[in-house]
Amino acid sequence: MSKPMTRLSTKLRRSRQAAVAALAFAAMLTATASIPAEAKPSSSPAAPLERRTYTAEESKKLSDEVRRLAEAQQHIWDRKMKAVSTSICTGC
Repeated sequence: MSKPMTRLSTKLRRSRQAAVAALAFAAMLTATASIPAEAKPSSSPAAPLERRTYTAEESKKLSDEVRRLAEAQQHIWDRKMKAVSTSICTGC
């Protein structure tokens, strides 16, 4: 007689678990439905950017700095590629 009771209690436990899961799911849906949507900020800035004209010296200084950074990045990339290629390729 204990086996039918065990099966019944297992079925009852499963139905209770299903009821709790359904209740939790319904509560989650209700909670998310009540959250108001917020407006995203626009991608364009509120104030227009000022355009500035640079002198020849300022322009040269800025371009030299950008060139130096680009060369440094290229040097790092070249070292990485050399390390990879020497570990794979033994030469032609």
